[in-house]
Amino acid sequence: MIQHFVIKTSIMIYSHLKKNTLNLLVLCTLFSCGGKHQTNKAKDEFSKMAFTDSLDIKLENLLSEGNLPGFALSIFTKDRVFYQKGFGYANVERQIPFNSNTVQGIASISKTLIAVSVMKLVEEGKLSLDDKINDILPFEVTNPNFSEVPITIRHLATHTSSINDAPNYDRVYIFKEKLDKNKFQEGWHKHLEIYNQNKEMTMPEFLGSVFARDGNWRTDENFLNEKPGTYYEYSNMGTALLAYIVEIKTGEEYKDYTKRLILDPIGMNRSGWSLNEVDTINHIVYYNEDYNPVPSYHVITYPDGGLNSTVSDLTKYLQEMMKGYYGESKLLSEASFREMMKNQTKDLDIASGIIWDLSNDCCIGHGGNDFGVTTMMFFDPQKGIGKILFSNISIEYEKQSKEFYQIFNTMFQYDSEILKMQQVAKDENH
Repeated sequence: MIQHFVIKTSIMIYSHLKKNTLNLLVLCTLFSCGGKHQTNKAKDEFSKMAFTDSLDIKLENLLSEGNLPGFALSIFTKDRVFYQKGFGYANVERQIPFNSNTVQGIASISKTLIAVSVMKLVEEGKLSLDDKINDILPFEVTNPNFSEVPITIRHLATHTSSINDAPNYDRVYIFKEKLDKNKFQEGWHKHLEIYNQNKEMTMPEFLGSVFARDGNWRTDENFLNEKPGTYYEYSNMGTALLAYIVEIKTGEEYKDYTKRLILDPIGMNRSGWSLNEVDTINHIVYYNEDYNPVPSYHVITYPDGGLNSTVSDLTKYLQEMMKGYYGESKLLSEASFREMMKNQTKDLDIASGIIWDLSNDCCIGHGGNDFGVTTMMFFDPQKGIGKILFSNISIEYEKQSKEFYQIFNTMFQYDSEILKMQQVAKDENH
């Protein structure tokens, strides 16, 4: 479950930026060229240097607090990357630096690809958001407490299906090695017993075991005592069901469909649904909250949290989503992007789009938190600025959580400067 960041609205005055000899030399050289075009370009270049130097200092100071092994981040508009850099280590033991091309799982941000896939099928007339899922699935998914109320595509996509993950979601984790309870807090030990017994199976097999009438793990506790459509409860298995519906409607495995629909067209060449598809040499080491390495793992219901990617690749992805929001993407129509990112739960306390998180007033996006990984990906539709942050540690302790969100909030302190640079670029083009 993602934690919600608090945007600090005060804008700091940066009066102590690095003014080293190189910056002054570049400034003088650029401004000596003369002419409006050169002057605008010079201002833009110098502004970016000052912005980069200032942010470098702040992030180095946050890294020095020592609560995160490493992290990487990106700040950008739909057309331009203003800052993209890594800090600390992807692998502490081997002293391998974390950078923007370091590969890691992105956890629940993966779910946003389900949203794009669903909206594509809606565009093609193969789905409606209000279709009843029992008209599509090969097994019945009905809340026994409200058996007369059908669960719909929209319910799955907005976490209002009343599906309860708690009884069975531990069963989806497949670790490369057995987990040692001596490396985890006692509160994890009962979960480790399940993780260490899990067996590989397909996503349809797992979902059938949970929901089908003859499923080994079928129980009334798989549902909340809440009427579908009236209560928000974040559900990984609900979104996995949605991905399974995509498979049924397309006749393709989800991983193949999304590669063809999304990853390849955007040029996300460092991303993939399994470790076989990505650069394992440049892959992070996952660390739990006690800084102990966690064996690599994958999840059976991989569409809900199993995409491996990089900050640089995910920047391309969110830039494409931003373009779509402004009517400039070929993946979906502008209407589909707007519907996907529109509040679908106006009668509830929490705002949700079609999977996309709208609970922060300023921004649209998603976050993720899993074993050894914490991620954030949001953009401000009014300012047109996107931000991504990855780290290779589980956020369980306050000190780790505080530092992670300090980093993310620090990225917002430069919005006004980015907007000024955007204006300079516009003036230059005119």
